[in-house]
Amino acid sequence: MKHAVITGAAHGIGKALAHRFVRAGYAVTGVDVDEPGATIAERELDARFVVADLRSDAGIAHICCELASTEAIDVLIHNAGINAVGRFSDVSLEDQAQVVAVNFCAPMALTAGLLNTDRFAKGASIVFISSLSHYTSYPGAATYAATKSGLASYARSLSVALAPQNIHVMTVFPGATRTAHARRYSPNNAREEKRMPPETLADHVFRGVKKRKRLLVPGFGNRIFAHLGKYCPCLMEYAMRKVILEKL
Repeated sequence: MKHAVITGAAHGIGKALAHRFVRAGYAVTGVDVDEPGATIAERELDARFVVADLRSDAGIAHICCELASTEAIDVLIHNAGINAVGRFSDVSLEDQAQVVAVNFCAPMALTAGLLNTDRFAKGASIVFISSLSHYTSYPGAATYAATKSGLASYARSLSVALAPQNIHVMTVFPGATRTAHARRYSPNNAREEKRMPPETLADHVFRGVKKRKRLLVPGFGNRIFAHLGKYCPCLMEYAMRKVILEKL
């Protein structure tokens, strides 16, 4: 049985990913800071959970220690993420530091810890959940956008570094997804039904892992936005300002 490790697996996209990999016959280890949520998800998904805070060195060490006695890791998905929404000058430095710690520093530290202890199976995949904001910008959540773009850059370099070891690295750039996280931070949820269901995103990620893709922008509409952000940046920045920043 193959083994998948997924951070932020008690809710939203992470829970959908865990369910998808369990359905495919994987043994799944979820990681989450929410102990009650992890207990419920563990029971619902028939998965094992490690409760840990990714913001701390002790939390990363605890995860690595717990994974030292499990099966080798075939798929590691860095999904956990938080946000701090508001005009940049209004968001406290403490809140911004928390976003950087969870979204950017934790994936690097956890990956390094697992590589140093040789926990990856031959031909393993490491997946980084970035954001469509890498292409389109995200006014109103500048620190979040910075961490997700930084994650994409890190993954690109890591992909080259790990290729000789036959470890596959994939970066995913999802757009708006129908989760409580998106609902909490969006200035307008009137068109929530248009957002991609997390189960659909999980299917895209699973297929991307199987095809060993390096980059994945899931969904036709998201790919259009990514191209517009790349080739018409001023247009997309104007649109994002109108849709997000001016409604905060």
